[in-house]
Amino acid sequence: MPANKYALIRYRVIDNCLTNKYRPFPSKEDLRAACEDALYGSSNARVSISTIEKDLFAMRNDTVLGYEAPIAYDKGEKGYYYEEAEYTIKKIPLGEEDMDALQFAAMTLYQFKDIPIFKAYEQAIEKVRENVALSDSDRDGSFRNHMLFEQAEGYSGNSHLVPLLKCIQEKKLVELEYGSFQSPKAKKYLLAPYLLKEHNKGWYVVGLDVEADKVKTFGLERIKEITPREELFQVENFDAETYFEHSVGITHFDTEPRKVRLSIQKPQSSYMLANPIHHSQKRVGGNTHSDVVEMNVIISHELVNTILSWSPHVRVLAPDELKNVLVERLQKALQHQDSETFLAT
Repeated sequence: MPANKYALIRYRVIDNCLTNKYRPFPSKEDLRAACEDALYGSSNARVSISTIEKDLFAMRNDTVLGYEAPIAYDKGEKGYYYEEAEYTIKKIPLGEEDMDALQFAAMTLYQFKDIPIFKAYEQAIEKVRENVALSDSDRDGSFRNHMLFEQAEGYSGNSHLVPLLKCIQEKKLVELEYGSFQSPKAKKYLLAPYLLKEHNKGWYVVGLDVEADKVKTFGLERIKEITPREELFQVENFDAETYFEHSVGITHFDTEPRKVRLSIQKPQSSYMLANPIHHSQKRVGGNTHSDVVEMNVIISHELVNTILSWSPHVRVLAPDELKNVLVERLQKALQHQDSETFLAT
């Protein structure tokens, strides 16, 4: 099994320390500090002495790694060194699987560095990316020219992420000044924030509306202002996985989920089978022309929009409630292609 990506970086940092002729015989503390700086910079994350001890043991003895590093301890110098003067693990390149996984993880993490909630870890993210390059010196890196990540910047309302997360962690109430898209006038809510949830390039906070005594979801892009309060709250009877168990997207209703059955034409059905709309989705039938899938979900705006994105390749077999909503939306869309009709509604 490939080594953990952070362990791979630590091994390279330890190797750099052991081959540094200007600072020979590094102690465990020296190695720990070097690994900590390489991985986390000035953030609060820490590398322990026990982690370094495990790393040294793995470098010496782990046959999967294949280093068999001749690491020894000099009692007089009170530090570690390679018994073979010219030894370095750089002469034993990482396997393709390890290196590709490490590079992919670093690139994925790096694309989020400018989002405010990750700003506190920007230095750490940069450090990880730089130190992955230590392991990449013998590769041409050409795969970067064949991969293009969608930019993660531009999440609406993401400036509220950090203060909301802090309130969630500290279990403090927060006052929201919140405006809907339908009404420009903002309304104030006293919220016990439980959870931050991302969906479709937008962030949402889920929590208890204290006045209404009901769990609600608020889009961060519609929050005008937030004011943390000193009052504390307790989370009662809320489990995120249970709460969103039957949801497609961010919507939750206190209603029973419905058994939704869809018929999707081939070959388009192959994509939906490979990328399910919901975790409960399963194939329950079909023929040479189409596949039939079934899922247990609540009827929501997100579900309707998702199914509409598949038209004209999808047919709702059940329930009639969902079929009627889709027919109404499609008829209205057809009517709106007449500009006069669209402006009049």
